[in-house]
Amino acid sequence: MAILAPTEIGMSCINIDELITFYVSAFSFSLVNKIVAPPVPAGGSLFCDAGYAVARLQAPFGERLKLLAPSNPTVHAPRSRAATNILREPRAAFLTFIVDDIDEASQLALECGAASLAAPVRIRPDLRIALLQDPEGNYIELAQYDDISLYRPDLASGPGRVS
Repeated sequence: MAILAPTEIGMSCINIDELITFYVSAFSFSLVNKIVAPPVPAGGSLFCDAGYAVARLQAPFGERLKLLAPSNPTVHAPRSRAATNILREPRAAFLTFIVDDIDEASQLALECGAASLAAPVRIRPDLRIALLQDPEGNYIELAQYDDISLYRPDLASGPGRVS
């Protein structure tokens, strides 16, 4: 078996347009497409019984974030979740963005609608992280390594170059 393309992460959401704007503006994703799937009679689809929208966003390295939202959401998106101990939260997941300037990236994400859970802090001699939440409360980790080549020696000298 061979994986044929960069990883795609699927994430359910309530307000797909708000999250499209957030990830495009804050993290330089580009909108690949947005498709509306109509309701499927007799039991619906695996994703939603009332139809849904899916937006595919592509990151600069080629990874994709697929946002999926039901056509008739029954809940409102949470603006924040408890974040005192993320690893003790059942099924908690987060997106990690490795950035060259964590202070700048954190500030931009906040300006685009993120909420700060922990300002940038050095957790090891070579690593600073910040924890945020997107506009729907999904966790985001920002990471800045002093020397990315020590963490990811498979990366060549610039963005988009994987050996």
